[in-house]
Amino acid sequence: MHFLAGTDEGFWADEGLNFNPDVAAYGRFVNALPDGGNDVGLLEYNNLAQYTQAGEELVQFGPCITQINSIFVPVDSDIEDVTDLQDITFGHPGWSTGTGTYTQAMIWEQHGFDIRETNDDVESDPSTLYSLMVDQSEVDAMLQFTGQTVRGLANSDEVRPVYNAWEEWEAETGFPPLITPWCAQRSWLEANPDTALSLLAGWSSAQQHIEDNAESVVNEFGQLAGVSDGEESAVIELAESGDLHLPVDDYTEELIDSQWRLVEAMEDLGSIETVPPREDHIISIDELRAMADE
Repeated sequence: MHFLAGTDEGFWADEGLNFNPDVAAYGRFVNALPDGGNDVGLLEYNNLAQYTQAGEELVQFGPCITQINSIFVPVDSDIEDVTDLQDITFGHPGWSTGTGTYTQAMIWEQHGFDIRETNDDVESDPSTLYSLMVDQSEVDAMLQFTGQTVRGLANSDEVRPVYNAWEEWEAETGFPPLITPWCAQRSWLEANPDTALSLLAGWSSAQQHIEDNAESVVNEFGQLAGVSDGEESAVIELAESGDLHLPVDDYTEELIDSQWRLVEAMEDLGSIETVPPREDHIISIDELRAMADE
């Protein structure tokens, strides 16, 4: 919704940019930077680790969407909190996805157990998982992508969350987890730091617009962004609260510290082979502004 509403309002045009982001399926999205010929885009930490190990010169430089994806149980379940998510049948949309690797890493870092290894698991697409738990009782708990997370939050008579990524990690570190930070080819970023700042300025304007006009934005662009009928109120609440995103000025070394804890936990679990050298592959907003001033 940020990109749809932001381009419609002309926020990037106001920054002097001809910016027309493409809506793409997940497989095309995660490969857009290394294989798609793009200079700039969004990239999850697990993919950053994979691509930089293969020799890609990529640098993350700004915040984007926060990780709101959650773990749900049936409303009448005996499972009370995250520590009960052991020795059960656990449904998920794939451990190799950003949602899977992030959640596994956060629970390992915070609670000391590997949710992947301590449970029988069922992997399926998000909507099927919802039915497997709610209608067929074949899984005891489920990890969901954003669309079905919103569905769960909007249907409290059916399910309840036992692990909210953004709340848990913010309580742990002071910052929410970021699912897809802004990322660029190093050569492009070094040659165009002003353009990178303009991209972030447009993004910041889009964030504020959504917070201030959540209901109208969701009504106009929610369906295109995957929000189903009847679930608009949950998205509006998230948008108004600011939980969907992080202010650009908060992209500090302290924020990056909190994110790198996740990356290091991914390595501990074997979700990634090695942690990318931080000084080579991520810069704070202050560092980016200093590059632009040189």
